[in-house]
Amino acid sequence: MVAEQAQGSGVVLASYGRGALVQDVDGEAMHCGLIGRKLRLVCGDRVRWQHLPEADGPSVLSAEPRRNVIERIDARGRPEAVAANIDRLAIVIAPEPAPDWFLVDRYWAGARHADIEALLLINKCDLGRDALEPQLAIYRDLGLPCRELVCRTGDGIAELHGLLAGSVTLFVGQSGVGKSSIVNALAPEAAAQTAELTRDAEGRHTTTTARRYRLDAETAIIDAPGVRDFAPPAHIVRAAERGFIEIHAASVRCRFNDCRHFDEPGCGVRADVEALRIAPRRYESYRRLARLYEGFAG
Repeated sequence: MVAEQAQGSGVVLASYGRGALVQDVDGEAMHCGLIGRKLRLVCGDRVRWQHLPEADGPSVLSAEPRRNVIERIDARGRPEAVAANIDRLAIVIAPEPAPDWFLVDRYWAGARHADIEALLLINKCDLGRDALEPQLAIYRDLGLPCRELVCRTGDGIAELHGLLAGSVTLFVGQSGVGKSSIVNALAPEAAAQTAELTRDAEGRHTTTTARRYRLDAETAIIDAPGVRDFAPPAHIVRAAERGFIEIHAASVRCRFNDCRHFDEPGCGVRADVEALRIAPRRYESYRRLARLYEGFAG
């Protein structure tokens, strides 16, 4: 087969405008252009590519349907894809910088909206975690798995590697929590690849996009850029409620089916908050997300 006819399948390691970094079935990475104005790719997409006579390099022709996608909303409330075809969302926090628990709640809500597993990783535990324990206890009680590690010394990395085996995990979190350091510890070649693998066809670095690294044939991790804020799109009715497991469960006791859990009479959710069966901070987190959705809807 001549080079102009070469074709195959692959997975998107990074997407940048009208180009993408694609890893083929042999594990080789290549910069590809996109065919067709309507084709939009995101990290994790499965694609078909081909060397076309009229193109300087390989081109992506099409993408397979996504089995899931993690999205966030932009300043106008429009959905923006972060990564596709993932099995788990790993939310990274640390004692320093202090966790934004409202952000953690929204990440977990995003995982619930996409029907994927979530995991809370506490990095830099050597800096002290006593101040974090009250909130961590809430998440543990709600069934969110929590794992501790010290990436700087390697403590917990081997166990984490085993936990992630056979799956695709997206790492998210605030800037400065050591997320990329964890990725580099899991995939030692990631740091060396970053400069090359995130450079687009024009030689520009694309450090603001999610990047995928393969650990083995069945395991991959995705490093998403650190953010100050995140909110999952409201694709479904009562999306904010569904993102909070305890509020969703308590809503069945509300007097009205369309209860917003704000000031309606006979609200089962507020009754649980007043009885401290639902943590007041989590309830406030729900209220903020619900109001955000209402603001965009209005």
